[in-house]
Amino acid sequence: MRKLTKKCSGAAAMLTLGVVMAIGCKNEPDYKVFRQEVMDLHDKVMEDGEKAVKNRMALDTLSKIKLKEIKMGRPDLDTAEEKNKINLLIARLTKADDNMMDWMHAFQPDIEGKSNAEAIKYFQNEMTKIKKLDGEYKQALEESDAYLEKFNLKPASPVTEHDHSKH
Repeated sequence: MRKLTKKCSGAAAMLTLGVVMAIGCKNEPDYKVFRQEVMDLHDKVMEDGEKAVKNRMALDTLSKIKLKEIKMGRPDLDTAEEKNKINLLIARLTKADDNMMDWMHAFQPDIEGKSNAEAIKYFQNEMTKIKKLDGEYKQALEESDAYLEKFNLKPASPVTEHDHSKH
């Protein structure tokens, strides 16, 4: 077992050395690495988009149906004020979705005619944009989740925990 561990460790060290040497021989990294990071974060943010749709539906149902039921048990509830809050939350969720759609329509994963350095810069800029969108979704989802829970309504689906900041 000890020999096997030494052999594996030696093989891993050689592989790591080979990768480092291969990277070290290049002056700059391949733009495809940056593009993949953007695409990976995009996929995670899209999961939040799905949750935003579900939260919007739950808020809409709350506004149109459930507030009337809740009002019967809580006569002091100001349904007009609650509907305003719900509309604001729906607007924030919708804005995050709209911004995501705008970003996706403008995003160009194919970089024909650009040098590797230009492509890297482009994907770094796109990463900044998608991180901003990630923050918009997170804030809108946290606010809408908290609001739904205020009325003992669970958000439409559990939040899938993923640390978007790693990208």
